Amino acid sequence: MPTTGCCRIHIPPTLVSIAISRSAVRRVTVFRDDDAESAFLVALTEIVANAIDEHVRLGMDESIALEIEFGASDVVRVIDSGAGLQARSGSTGNAPSADGPLERGRGLELARALVPAIEFDVTERGTTVTLPLAGFGIVR
Repeated sequence: MPTTGCCRIHIPPTLVSIAISRSAVRRVTVFRDDDAESAFLVALTEIVANAIDEHVRLGMDESIALEIEFGASDVVRVIDSGAGLQARSGSTGNAPSADGPLERGRGLELARALVPAIEFDVTERGTTVTLPLAGFGIVR
């Protein structure tokens, strides 16, 4: 029977959280090859960096949650209970636009290209970004 579970860690809105996030995913996931691992981790890096950037920009000290579900669902979620991506998109319930006036880079666009099934759940309570691991050849 395959192992299933979930781990959730709270990471500070600092750059060290990028390394923590990548390391946490590597601890519970084995990718089929280096290209698949690199693609997923670049997308994760962009999402975590975006959340950190928004926290710093808005002067927020609240942590960002990283949730990894493995087994039946195999997803990674970045959960930002602050304004986060909502502040950039100017709307609720929709994926943020990469064309927004505050966009400085192409991180969200890159994340979407690397993980096409990425989902953004933007509400007044914050933003949850779900990155499915399906299609990355997870080895169990």
